[in-house]
Amino acid sequence: MRNFRGRAIALAAIAAAALMIAAATSSAAELPTEPKCEFIAGPGSSECMLPFPDDYYTKLDPTSPTGRRIDFRELATPTNAASQHIEVAPYNAGDGFSPGSVIALKVPGIETAADVKAMKAVPINHLSRYDSANAPVVVIDTSTGQRWPIWVEIDSTVKAEKANLEIHPAVNFTSGDRYIVALRNLKNAKKEHLQAPAGFRTYRDNLPSSEEKVNERRAHFEEIFSTLQTAGIARSSLYLAWDFTVASDENNTSRELSMRNEAFATLGDGNLADGVVEGTSPTFAVTETTNEPNPGEIARRVKGTFVVPCFLFPSCAPGGTMLLNLEGKPIQDGVWTANFDCIIPVAATTGAGESARPSLYGHGLFGSASEVASGPQRSLSQAHDIVQCATDEIGMSETDIPSVVQALQNLSSFPKITDRLQQGLLDELYLGRAMISSSGFQTNAAFHQDGTLATPSVLNTSDLYYNGNSQGGIMGGALTAVSPDFTRASLGVPAMNYSVLLPRSVDFDTFASILYPNYPDEEARPLVFDMMQLLWDRGEPDGYAARMTTNPLPDTPAHQVLLDIAFGDHQVTDYQADVEARTVGASAHRPVLYKGRWPMTNVLWNVPTLQGYPFTGSAAYTGTSDRFAKARPDRANSSAPNRRRMKTCPTAAAKTRTERRARLPPSSSSCPTSSTERSRNRTTATTGRATPGRSPARNAQATGVSPGAAQAAPGAAAPFGSSLGRSGKRAFEKESAA
Repeated sequence: MRNFRGRAIALAAIAAAALMIAAATSSAAELPTEPKCEFIAGPGSSECMLPFPDDYYTKLDPTSPTGRRIDFRELATPTNAASQHIEVAPYNAGDGFSPGSVIALKVPGIETAADVKAMKAVPINHLSRYDSANAPVVVIDTSTGQRWPIWVEIDSTVKAEKANLEIHPAVNFTSGDRYIVALRNLKNAKKEHLQAPAGFRTYRDNLPSSEEKVNERRAHFEEIFSTLQTAGIARSSLYLAWDFTVASDENNTSRELSMRNEAFATLGDGNLADGVVEGTSPTFAVTETTNEPNPGEIARRVKGTFVVPCFLFPSCAPGGTMLLNLEGKPIQDGVWTANFDCIIPVAATTGAGESARPSLYGHGLFGSASEVASGPQRSLSQAHDIVQCATDEIGMSETDIPSVVQALQNLSSFPKITDRLQQGLLDELYLGRAMISSSGFQTNAAFHQDGTLATPSVLNTSDLYYNGNSQGGIMGGALTAVSPDFTRASLGVPAMNYSVLLPRSVDFDTFASILYPNYPDEEARPLVFDMMQLLWDRGEPDGYAARMTTNPLPDTPAHQVLLDIAFGDHQVTDYQADVEARTVGASAHRPVLYKGRWPMTNVLWNVPTLQGYPFTGSAAYTGTSDRFAKARPDRANSSAPNRRRMKTCPTAAAKTRTERRARLPPSSSSCPTSSTERSRNRTTATTGRATPGRSPARNAQATGVSPGAAQAAPGAAAPFGSSLGRSGKRAFEKESAA
C-alpha cells in the first residue's frame, strides 16, 4: 500500500508538471508579439513600451556611431486625453537612449516603498550597495562586464497598482555603451516570491514557440544570459533581463556644435580650438542706459539687442523647430535678434580702467534676463568687480510659456521646447563673445567708466566667466560644455536631467496640473518622462556632462566648474546634483556636512575628497544657512528620496571662501541677503519635516550644514528668481485656460 501511494503521488506530480509545461508552451505560443510592442514583461503591464529603455525599440544602423537607430512605432507610444499618440520622427533620429535614462518597468507585486525595501534593492541613501553579492537589481556595462552604480525606488506619486519600479543611474551611463538590466530572486513585503513573466520565461527556460517574432530573438537572449553568467548572475534566478544602448555624444551634441561652429565662422573665427578670440563681435545695439539704478552698488544698467544666426523654422520666435540637412545638422534660417541686460558695478567705474571681469549670467526657471539685476547679483558684482550680462534663456524663458503649455497638452509639440533651448545656448555664446571681443561692448560708451568714450572701458576682456542659478545653474552645464570662450563656471543650485528634476520639484505642481489631465495614464508617466529626456539631452547638461570638464568636445577647451549645491533643496533635487558631480568628475570638501546632520546616508558617495587648497579642478560644495545648525533631523525621513524639496542657500561668506580656495570665479546663488528677506524666509524654510500631502518615500531628509556655513555669519534662504514666480504661474494658468 505504501509503495502504491508513493507511485500515485509521483504520477500526480508528473501530471501536474506536464500541465505546467503545456501551459507555459501555450502562453509562449500566444504571446502578444505585435512588432510595435515588447512582450518579455507580459502579461502584467498595460503599457506597450515597458520596460524602457530597451533595444527592442531600436534597429541596426551601421551608419550611426552606436551601430543602432531608435525605431519607435507611433501606435506604441502613450496617448493623451484626445487619443493622440506622440509623433516618433524626432525620436527616431537618435542612435540610442539617454545617458541619464531612468529604467522603468511594471513588476506586479512590487507596488510600494515597502515592497522595494523587502526586495533589498539598493536604496538612494546607500549607493555602495549596488555591488552587493545578492543585489536583486543589477545593471551590467557589457563593454567592461562590471556592474553600474544605481539606486532603485518605486514611483510613489501614483496609485500603487499603477506604480512602476524605477532604476536610476548614480552616475550617467557611458555614451555608446550597451547595458544589461537584470532582476532576480524578487520578493515583496508580503514575502511572496515573484514568478518571472511568461514572455521572459520563454527565453530563460528555453520553452518552444511557434511565433517567428519570438524565435528570432533567442540567440540575442542567449548572449545576454551568457554575459550575466560571467558576471555571477545565474540564469535560473532571473525574473527579467534585457538590454539597451546609450546614445553617442555625437547624437546629443553635434547639432549644437554645428550651429556654434557655423555661427562663429560668420564672425571670422573659424578655429575655435586655438582659444584665440578672432574676427569681429556679433552686431549689437544699446537701446537703454540707466545711470545709478542702485546707488552705491550699480553704476549703470545697460540693455540692448544683438544679432544671432537663427537655426529654427519658421523663425527663432517661440514655436520654431529645426530643419536638418542630409547630414543631420541644423539648417540656418536667417538671423534672430536676442536681448541683453547688463549691470556695471560702481567698483568698475572708479580706480583703474578695464578692471571688471565679464561674466554671463543664467536666470531661473522660466524667467528672463532681468534677473541679472536682482539683489544677490548686484551685491556679487559690486563686491567682486564683475560686469554681468544676461539674455533670455529661450526654450525655457517666460516667452516660451505658451509653447510649453501646448507641449504639455500634446507631447508631439515638445521639440518646440528642446530645439529652442539649443538656439538659446548659441545666443549665450554670442553674448559672451560680444563681451570680450575688441569690437564688442567695449566700443560702446555705456561700457566705459563715466559713460563716455573719453574714459577707459570697464571690461577686462582677457577672460570670460559664467555664473548661473537654478535653471541657470542647470543650463549652464550644457553651455559650459560647448563654450570656446570661458573655461570657468559657477553653477548655483545645479543638477541635470529634467525628466527627473521636474517631478521631484515643488515647482512641478503647476506643470503637472496641465500634463497629468492630458496624459492621465499613471502607469505611462515614467515612460513619458523618459521619452521627453531623449530630446532634452540635446539642450541640457544630461547629454553633455561627460564632456563638460576634463574630456572636452571637439574644438572646445577643458573647463572647471563649481557645483554650488543647496542642501535640502525642494526645487532642484540634491540627488541629481550628486549624479552630476560624479559624472563631471568633481571633488568635494570633507566633511560635506557635520556628523549626524544626514544620518544613515552616504553623502556625496564616490565623489573624491579635495586633497588640499588651493584646488584647481572641478568641485562640488554643499551649503545651507547656519540657522539650521541646531535643527533636529527627522529620522523617519532622513534617508528617504525626495520628490519635493525646499531650497536653502549657503551663506555668502561660506560661498566666497569656497570660491577663493577653489580658485574659481566668485558665484552667487539667487539668495536674498537683506534682513527683511532673511526674516521672511525664516518663517517658511524647511526644518526637516515631511512635506504635507506627499508620500513619505518622496519627502526630503533633514537639512544640514557644511563646516564653512556653520562658521559664517547668518545667511539667507529661499533663492530669488529660481522658482516659478507668481507671474510665471499666472501665465501658465492663462495659457492653459485658453
